[in-house]
Amino acid sequence: MSWSTSSRNTYPCSCGEGTYTVHVEVDDWNRQRDNRVIHCPECAKKEKEHEMEIVNERKRLRELDEEVRIYFAEHYMEQWVKYFAPTKNKKEKWTLANDMGIEGGSISTFYNRWKSRGMDEYIRSLANYNNMHKIIQVLHIEDSRLSSKTQQALELEKREHSRAVSNWHRNR
Repeated sequence: MSWSTSSRNTYPCSCGEGTYTVHVEVDDWNRQRDNRVIHCPECAKKEKEHEMEIVNERKRLRELDEEVRIYFAEHYMEQWVKYFAPTKNKKEKWTLANDMGIEGGSISTFYNRWKSRGMDEYIRSLANYNNMHKIIQVLHIEDSRLSSKTQQALELEKREHSRAVSNWHRNR
């Protein structure tokens, strides 16, 4: 299987002073990939800065996720685990999480994923920045530090999602 060039087009860059070239390649399975080469030094520099900004945002998101998990574990995990105490079996735990809106998978996916792992681990795994606002509401937690870190993480994730959607539309 090999890649062959299907098109190569040159366009003016955003500053209007230079150009960039887009090489589009296809393979035997009709997959497509493209590569952009920026010929303008100013736009190439801006692109590199933008890429570094994205790398730094992703790194910060991972850091915030870890900070939220650790902080929550230190201050609220016992309360969170007790919230699930009245449930008698795996299905009830899944149902409780699903009703809260923090479990996205089907019951069969849940069973497959957690069949050989403990429910304590499952409950702890739900405590991440994506679910934290709902957990804060359910447990009636008033903690500005936890809320702030959660909000920062969600904003970074929203930017990442917007970039992904934008890139998807651009590449169609």
